[in-house]
Amino acid sequence: MNNKKEIDQIQSLYLFEDEEKLNEVCALLANANFELRGRENPNLQLSASGLVFEDEKLFFIEHPYQKICLLPAGHVELGESPEETARREFQEETGFFVEDLARLVDVNLIKIPFNEKKDEKEHWHIDFRYLLKKKQMKPELAELPVFLLTENEAPQEFQKYYHFKNK
Repeated sequence: MNNKKEIDQIQSLYLFEDEEKLNEVCALLANANFELRGRENPNLQLSASGLVFEDEKLFFIEHPYQKICLLPAGHVELGESPEETARREFQEETGFFVEDLARLVDVNLIKIPFNEKKDEKEHWHIDFRYLLKKKQMKPELAELPVFLLTENEAPQEFQKYYHFKNK
């Protein structure tokens, strides 16, 4: 499959901290001879997360199966870009709408544990993380429990994103 657009977007990250991770993710995308969107591939899939600040706090959700605090995120569906996924998932999971503008700030390779409820085997996600801006309008009903957390309250793996809070 052609993932050139995603590779180009990743390589344009000027703040990418880990060149080894960058190369690993780009190699996985370049060498994938199967569709990574949707859930067709049981071993490797694309996902996207939204980083949205309100004042000094970042939005988080409680994951429905893992029961841990994570960024709003989900699978990139067929025909959808990672950026579109980040916006859609943020709106669905939190109930809040975001502006159309998004900025890719990080990409991660994440090991997803076995999901007993869905009988999904352990697999990997290439997760695109976008900085989004919340629209000032009345939210819809959220799908998941939503939290606004300060940097000190946030899980450690997400604390590095708080330097984006005024951007």
